[in-house]
Amino acid sequence: MFVGIDAGSSYIKIAAVDKERPILFKKSPTLPGYADIVREMLPPNAVKVMVTGYCRKVLAEKLGCSSVSEIKAHAVGVKAIVPQTRTAIDVGGQDSKVIRVEENGFSDFVMNDRCAAGTGRFLEMIAGRLRVSVEELSTLAEKADRKIAISSMCAVFAESEVISLLAQGESRENIALAAFDSVAERVAALARGFGIQPPVTLTGGLASSSVFVKLLEEKIDLPITVPPNPQFVGALGCAFIALYS
Repeated sequence: MFVGIDAGSSYIKIAAVDKERPILFKKSPTLPGYADIVREMLPPNAVKVMVTGYCRKVLAEKLGCSSVSEIKAHAVGVKAIVPQTRTAIDVGGQDSKVIRVEENGFSDFVMNDRCAAGTGRFLEMIAGRLRVSVEELSTLAEKADRKIAISSMCAVFAESEVISLLAQGESRENIALAAFDSVAERVAALARGFGIQPPVTLTGGLASSSVFVKLLEEKIDLPITVPPNPQFVGALGCAFIALYS
């Protein structure tokens, strides 16, 4: 088995392939001592391990394996699952990426890693303020009865804005929708500025939220494909790189 690890800021994801077939997916929160957690998650018959992600350098050193950039891992993973993809959008806990996917990898990319406002971290902050999980935040958003806006560009000020909206009696459902809409707008702006070539594929944890997918589709005015296990695309790309290298 050839194993890929995507060591993200929120979760560590593991994918394994055997003769080009994905056969294993596991994930765990990124906690202190994560290297030991990963060792326990690795399949006993691993032939080669490749690491990508936020913690890749430290983890690769601890595991004694090689690492690869997140951009390359996601491009390979997307191409393996959705071959027709030309633009891949990945929204992670720490950053958002837009990647131009080509036949043999990628040709260009742009990344937002300076501000939490266009990432999963922003939604984690809002979910915490509303006392729900990010998954429950999506469920709340589906029940919104009107669209409101969170206008603050900074995640810290946006959290204060949410406190004010709650004090004014605004529903948690409408605030949840506004939070997803805010992230979708920032991701869409990043993608539009970079230049979008369809077909478009969305990966990362937020790809599992139908609310977010719909909002992003509206903002870029293009249909979006969400592959199976969208949070594991980077790990799967790593596994394929390990297999072919």
